[in-house]
Amino acid sequence: MARQIDQKTRIQIQDLDTVSATDAKNRFGDLLHRVVYGHEPVLIERNGRPMAVLIDIDQYLDMRRKARAEDKKSPFSPNP
Repeated sequence: MARQIDQKTRIQIQDLDTVSATDAKNRFGDLLHRVVYGHEPVLIERNGRPMAVLIDIDQYLDMRRKARAEDKKSPFSPNP
């Protein structure tokens, strides 16, 4: 199954700092500091393929709120 990248995301992948999964493992503390205090999302790749994005908890919660608000506007939403 191929991963699809959400086109609604404001941040483009090419705008993100990118690290390999091995580098992320070895420098996790430094990356976490950058993400939390510098509010810089980091793209994690394995074998050159995007696998995950490490983001600040506030950014994540904001994205969840926006996604839920958009779902409620959808005519296909299970809860009108």
